[in-house]
Amino acid sequence: MAIPLQRLRAFARHACVIAVLALATTTGAHAQTKASSATSTFGDFSLGIDPGNVATSRESSVFAYVVVTSIDRFSRPATLSASGLPAGVTASFSPATISPPPSGNARSKLTLAIGAGVPAGTYPITVSGKYEKLVRSTTANLTVTTDAGFKLSIAGTQHITYLGRSSQLPVTVTGNAFNDPVTLGVTGLPAGVTASFGLNPVSPGAKAAVNSTLTFKASAQAVQGKYPIAVTGTSGAITRSLPLDLYVNPAPDFTMWTIGRSRALVAVTQQAGISGWLEINARPLHGWNQAIAFSMEGLPPGVSASFSPAVVNPYGPTSIAFNASADAPAGTYEATVVGTAASATHRLPVQLTVLPYIDPNRLANDLTRVGLTLKAGESLLFNIMKPEGSAPDFYLNTQFGPGTGAGTLYVREGAPPTDTEYHCRTSGVWSTFCRVDRDPHADFPLTYFLRLKARTDMTGASVMATYGDGYDARPRALFANPADYLINDNSVVDSPLTVAGLNGNGGIARIVYRLSHPHRTDLKVELIAPDGQAYLLRDHSNGPISPSPEQTLDLTGKVANGVWKLRVTDDVPGGSGTLLHWTLDFFRRN
Repeated sequence: MAIPLQRLRAFARHACVIAVLALATTTGAHAQTKASSATSTFGDFSLGIDPGNVATSRESSVFAYVVVTSIDRFSRPATLSASGLPAGVTASFSPATISPPPSGNARSKLTLAIGAGVPAGTYPITVSGKYEKLVRSTTANLTVTTDAGFKLSIAGTQHITYLGRSSQLPVTVTGNAFNDPVTLGVTGLPAGVTASFGLNPVSPGAKAAVNSTLTFKASAQAVQGKYPIAVTGTSGAITRSLPLDLYVNPAPDFTMWTIGRSRALVAVTQQAGISGWLEINARPLHGWNQAIAFSMEGLPPGVSASFSPAVVNPYGPTSIAFNASADAPAGTYEATVVGTAASATHRLPVQLTVLPYIDPNRLANDLTRVGLTLKAGESLLFNIMKPEGSAPDFYLNTQFGPGTGAGTLYVREGAPPTDTEYHCRTSGVWSTFCRVDRDPHADFPLTYFLRLKARTDMTGASVMATYGDGYDARPRALFANPADYLINDNSVVDSPLTVAGLNGNGGIARIVYRLSHPHRTDLKVELIAPDGQAYLLRDHSNGPISPSPEQTLDLTGKVANGVWKLRVTDDVPGGSGTLLHWTLDFFRRN
């Protein structure tokens, strides 16, 4: 049977539609597979704006934050842009390219500047982020008002609050032909930090200014850092937003430690004319700026202590001189150095050893004590004192000969050694040395204790101690900068130190610094002379940084006086730290 021509044409059209739909379905599926394959290599991201509605009058600026959120561990750089801006409005991003951490988010500050001739109205603005062919967008509404409205103001662009404490910031709302209430808020607060207003909402009136106190409170569990936040004021469709960098820091404080040694010694009585000395340092932490007064607790009878200086403001070193009277009882005592300030007090334990004036076991330099006899398990205790005066090349060598039998010689600075507490020990034949380099440039006298212990019966044993020559009673020139300097990622920090009061060149100098950083190989450290010459101290190595090894430089070709700098460069992404302290120590040979 013949099919009519009209039915044939309709059938053909139907078949074509089916084919086209099938092709479109296949092509769409293929395109979707390609897109999925492309994004699966680096994930995806989304954009958001906080706040999404902002308003301001002409000839002003308004701020919002663009939030880039990682999806599927996306961590590539997304370049931000804005479109749909009305004439007279400009947009800028800080930063313009942002990389969120995998499965996290990152923020960029969007600034919209409104010119004088922009018509009042609401404008949808499209903000886009692009990485290669991957583009994501979001929309914010900008409302431009006439001169009527309100103004939001705060003091400065930075604010500090301390862990476990609260801080306050005045916020002022000024009206201009405006009579509606304004609700205040804060966006972008980090975890563990809260914000509240003493007066909220506020009603500025037509031409009045109203103040409200913004109180930040940081818990002890909040994370130290710098956080970009915004203080906002909202009334109807009008929103004002002011950027503020909130720093969450530990509270200002100070710490004390002994310089060069861990023991204070009162080694003889007053009749011998020798005192025990101790040097300590007080270092500021987190912007400390208070004076610190020093005192002692727990001194034994007949022992006195004096500080020079007795007060440091706000930080610095002090020397303690101990004196023992003739009737001070011999023995070892625990005492405490106390540092007292307006808002903090710290204590540093020290040990004092009072020796009898007539000491039969005092060793003379380079003289051997011979003919010693001990039973197995018995011990003999000796001591030797390094004289007062600077000794850059100081060393102490101790040695003993067992005679018949076997024993061990223990050596310790500042206190009698035991079987487990000593600075070195030696056993065996006479030629065995035990060398101590505990404090090579101490100006004060040092007492070392030697304990000879017999492992078997010993007869005819010998003990000798020798300290090195080269003492220089002239004081060394020690300069320090104990202030903290934040080492941001990919940044360079200079810590200045002013050297004054020295004549001529620098001579031989020693440098020690303390750094805190999670990745020590990120760091390069240099000493910069006053004339700008750089001395490389560390080049991305993996050695100790708190403290660093003592490094010696020949600065005989440099004028000593001037501003020296310790320069720390962090040029590897992924971590920040702090320069805690550094010293420049000149040993001068005028």
